Order: sequence, then C-alpha cells, then structure tokens
Amino acid sequence: MSNLISAAISLIVITAFLGGLAYSIWENTDDIAFPVIVAIILAMVYKSAYDEIKSGPNHV
Repeated sequence: MSNLISAAISLIVITAFLGGLAYSIWENTDDIAFPVIVAIILAMVYKSAYDEIKSGPNHV
C-alpha cells in the first residue's frame, strides 16, 4: 500500500514540476513545442504507472 501512495505522490510532484516548467517556457517564448513534448511524456508516464498498478505485484 505504501508503494501506491509513494507512486501517487511522485506522479503529482513530477506532473507539477514539468507542467510548471512547460507553462513557463510557453509563456516566455510563445513556443508550443516543449509543452507538447511534456504532455506526450506525461501521458506515457501515466500509462506506464497504470499498467504497473493493474498488473499487480511481481513476485520474482
């Protein structure tokens, strides 16, 4: 259970950091490329996290 909480906290922190960075670059340069790249990367991160949670623990 603590792994799920840690994963949720890390996803929130990385989303806030990258989202803020992307917004700042977009506001200062009027270039949309970096926010689009960040959105794609965050979508991949969330899909990977969802797949890991859905598959359950991996007891090797």
